[in-house]
Amino acid sequence: MGQTDILNVFMGEAREIITNLESDIVNLEENPRDETIINGVFRSFHTLKGSSGIVGLTGVYEFTHRVESLIDEVRSGKLSINDALIDVVLESIDWVKTEIFGSEEKKSDHDEKRIDLLNRITHILGKTAVKPQKKEQEQKSRQDMHHGLRYYHIKARFREDIFEFGIDPLILMEDLAGLGEVIARRVDKKKLPLFRDFDPEKCYLGWDIVLKSDQPIDKIKAVFLFVEDDNEIEIKDVTFDFYENEELDVTTDEIKIGEIMVKKGILTEDELEEVIAFQDDVNKKLGNIIVDKGYATEEQINDALKDQEKLKKKIETTTIRVDTLKLDNLMNLLGEIVIGQSSLMRIAEEMEEESGFKLKNALYALDRTTREFQGQIMSIRMIPIGPTFEQFKRFVRDSSHSLGKDIRLVIEGGETELDKTVIEKIGDPLKHMIRNSIDHGIESPREREAAGKSAQGTIVLKAYHQEGNVYIEIIDDGKGIYVDRVKEKAIAMGLVKPDDDLSREKILSFLFMPGFSTAEKVGDLSGRGVGMDVVRTNIEGLRGNVEIRSREGQGTTMRLKLPLTLAIIDGMLVNIGNYIYIIPLLSVVESIRPKQDGIKTVEGKGEVIQVRGEYVSLVRLYDIFKIESRCHDPWEGLVVIVESNTSRIGLLVDDLVGQQQIVIKSLDNFITASRAVSGAAILGDGRVALIIDIFGLIEELGNR
Repeated sequence: MGQTDILNVFMGEAREIITNLESDIVNLEENPRDETIINGVFRSFHTLKGSSGIVGLTGVYEFTHRVESLIDEVRSGKLSINDALIDVVLESIDWVKTEIFGSEEKKSDHDEKRIDLLNRITHILGKTAVKPQKKEQEQKSRQDMHHGLRYYHIKARFREDIFEFGIDPLILMEDLAGLGEVIARRVDKKKLPLFRDFDPEKCYLGWDIVLKSDQPIDKIKAVFLFVEDDNEIEIKDVTFDFYENEELDVTTDEIKIGEIMVKKGILTEDELEEVIAFQDDVNKKLGNIIVDKGYATEEQINDALKDQEKLKKKIETTTIRVDTLKLDNLMNLLGEIVIGQSSLMRIAEEMEEESGFKLKNALYALDRTTREFQGQIMSIRMIPIGPTFEQFKRFVRDSSHSLGKDIRLVIEGGETELDKTVIEKIGDPLKHMIRNSIDHGIESPREREAAGKSAQGTIVLKAYHQEGNVYIEIIDDGKGIYVDRVKEKAIAMGLVKPDDDLSREKILSFLFMPGFSTAEKVGDLSGRGVGMDVVRTNIEGLRGNVEIRSREGQGTTMRLKLPLTLAIIDGMLVNIGNYIYIIPLLSVVESIRPKQDGIKTVEGKGEVIQVRGEYVSLVRLYDIFKIESRCHDPWEGLVVIVESNTSRIGLLVDDLVGQQQIVIKSLDNFITASRAVSGAAILGDGRVALIIDIFGLIEELGNR
């Protein structure tokens, strides 16, 4: 792997780590005593420090090392979580983001910010850190060791080229010394070459260290977390067998067996100490001594050994990073298989009965395999939406603080999976809708209390699967949207007449019109409705839709409906003249054959048909696409009712051909300039069918 490849891998991993860090810090602010979160933050900074060292980002390495030390003080209980600490850590994350991903322009005052942050970290450490008391020089009793300080033997042998990865073993030794008192140190010089062969850029030394510390062994291991795989690192807890200048040949495994048996209630703490003390004199296996003294049976010892093996096994996640381009190529190949399968099925239907029957049976079996293959390929592209949701926690925190509001973000359904492409494209629309909820949805603490609500507002970000689609809801418990104001604004803009009888949903849909806003003043963050047309455009571009539900004084819910994937859709095939068109099934409401007297012409709206008491515009697709059609009268053909958001239209077609899954093929811009077409698909007989973009079609009709 070349340096460029290594850097690209680092950039990808760094983005994930930073996103997780931001979410964890906000969670830590809400749950300051949660040790799981604290340990997760420490590991993230530790990993980021090691990774940056490998790719040569010394500045990031040194800076994150300092932040890691701050979190380490929190881990050890010497620092408590407060606003100053949370702020400096979040700002430190911002500095790291700019250092790794920012342009040179963004780094203009970068050094000053780094110095400021380091000074603030030093101030926090110096002001509040509890200085460790001087340890007594005399050796403590074995019981004191067991209940207090621990003794660790650390053996570290590093690969010769470790400096090339940006890692200095001496810094690791300094980190280790910061966790306690180094009471014995030996340098291994066996690999040191003659002077003429000496290379100053290689590491020839190893270390054996005995550390006295009040920290658990996991914390000692964390120092070497990033180098343990490629180097020889051994860490043993030798508390029970340590004498001032001597170590007995007793392994950590034996001590663990004793601890396991204490936890199982087979031994008491006193019995374990007695066995260990006796072992010092006779130098026998711990298990043998326990059996000899009658504290346990051989069977119980064997059970403890099995438990020990289970503890030693590490569960490794077998994951691999795959270029999305390779997945796209797989999807294209899968599409060709589906097309070929459709062609064979068509041929089978045209063959003589006996031969065709056998071929059909074989094709049905192939169809099952293909669908299973398709499901597996699709699942590779599916990723949980949780990480995308989590990144908004920092945004909600900072935005609400800047407005003097108290808002918490609640996440539900983070395990819900979508196609990676969909997730990548919904970030901006979600951010805009959340921004609107923060700025103009949630009231100030004083306003909320006056309205009988809690001072803290809540925004719920929720995802779930339903009927083959994914729904995302942004729910706030704010003041809601005043429908009367929306209607007044729509009347003022000439969108409706004062006496028009409009449903609540129809009125709220005006918020998606370009430039539409009911905000009395534009805030720094947003204005309710401003840019919502862009939100709708982006969501419709994903073949989804968005709707708003709101109650004055209670809050607002914005709901997105999205397909699981953009690569394959369920489509309704319709016939118009000699051509086949595809209507996404997601947009289809129903198909009807209207009566002759059900067609009317309305001034300003053209032809309409009445469907369940509602008048729907009639669209003759043969006029849109400039082709010949067999049916010019709606009562002779079929009308497919489709919807986009709250707009419904009826599409006149000659006939329905069927319904099937199709693989979408994109069209170059020079092929079609019509917004009414979103792509194409190859059918089983080799013909190409255009896919109708319902949202684009409605937009195009509105511009005529």
